[in-house]
Amino acid sequence: MNDSRALFLMFVLLLFSYEIQAQYPFEKFPAILYKEFEDWKEYDRLEKEQRIHFTLTIPDFYTNHDTVTIQLTGFQDQMDTSLIRVFRNKNLIGKIKEPMFFISTNVKDHPVSVADINGDSLDDIKLVIPYMGNGIASLNVRVIYFFQKTDGSFDKISFLDKMDGPERDFNADNNFEIITMTLDQYESHSYWTFNIYNFENGTLVNQNQKYGYPIMIQFLYRDNYAVTNKISAEKMKSFERALPKNFDKK
Repeated sequence: MNDSRALFLMFVLLLFSYEIQAQYPFEKFPAILYKEFEDWKEYDRLEKEQRIHFTLTIPDFYTNHDTVTIQLTGFQDQMDTSLIRVFRNKNLIGKIKEPMFFISTNVKDHPVSVADINGDSLDDIKLVIPYMGNGIASLNVRVIYFFQKTDGSFDKISFLDKMDGPERDFNADNNFEIITMTLDQYESHSYWTFNIYNFENGTLVNQNQKYGYPIMIQFLYRDNYAVTNKISAEKMKSFERALPKNFDKK
């Protein structure tokens, strides 16, 4: 083998090795698999009623094949309060105020995801709605979960995040960990901070201590997946969040 071919093969192997390693530490754990539904129906009532509705029906959601319909209602000139209605078949089972806005551009291109997130054999619902910001703020999303209860109703959990990736099962118990991503400052540098949670007893419970989190990864103007060595593990604990940012529970 001549030298140029050997160098080329070495470059390919190094590149392949980098691609394998180019992931966040938690991405080695199994990701949840969702069924996705995208058939949003829009009902524009802005001119007459100063509101707009978006409706999506999930067929055969319940074990008896009943449907669930999610209706999001946004209001003109109200960017911090909207309504979410949940129907079982045609019966209203939930009406919730949500500290978020709903418009065509942040709803219609984003699916509703369905899976059993917390391992109780009941399907749950997840929505990820962008805030439509600029620059780093363009990463801001509202993550909205509906965790199904045994009576067929739901606990609603939502929060501000900068990540809409899948949940991961850290310990193979089928209760998937929810991973949040925030941008924090420390000694003139910016870091992505990752906290982890489980859904337990109607709310989110921080799981950092169990798994050695939070972890912090320096924000750079290039891909970076390595936990920083500029901040001690003990100091990282000071960036722990008991609950995610702008947490809301109903």
